[in-house]
Amino acid sequence: MSAEADLRAVLVASAGLVSAVPVTRIGIDAVDQGATRPYIALSKQSALPSFALDNTLPGTITTIDIQCVGTNRSNAIAVRELVEAALVNVGWIGASAAYDPDNDLEVEVLTVDWIVG
Repeated sequence: MSAEADLRAVLVASAGLVSAVPVTRIGIDAVDQGATRPYIALSKQSALPSFALDNTLPGTITTIDIQCVGTNRSNAIAVRELVEAALVNVGWIGASAAYDPDNDLEVEVLTVDWIVG
């Protein structure tokens, strides 16, 4: 299983999150263009091998952006907060916000380091 699929499995297991964002709108890499908002897209930034002191490779650290697209700014923030709650035991390394004027998208982005090994 990929890091993105592992992370998606954690998100779709959150009853609070899927009550606001249906499972079909939580996608890896992309969500269908024109999808009903809100939705979540997981996007891998990088994957780095994590070597042990004995030079074995016990796992890979994958950095993933979780893009929370809402119907408006407050909805995007609410979706991000639900994602944060779903990841309370995992943690995240940063959050940011954006607006895409070409597509009129309000986006909140969480960045996580997901370790697979």
